[in-house]
Amino acid sequence: RYKAEMAGIRFEEVKAEYTSQNCKCGHREKANRKGLRFQCKRCGYTCHADLNGAINIGKAISGLAA
Repeated sequence: RYKAEMAGIRFEEVKAEYTSQNCKCGHREKANRKGLRFQCKRCGYTCHADLNGAINIGKAISGLAA
């Protein structure tokens, strides 16, 4: 946080809980994530679980999260 502030970069804390289990369709289920693989049990959307989590964190920061 302090390094971001020193560099003039905005810092915002986001709870990371469930971010890699949430799908863009709104479905959250523990079984959506298996290791590094994310596959929604409802809609079938698939991607890298950590990328999915990062996308959800980005949505939370931007105010686009559901």
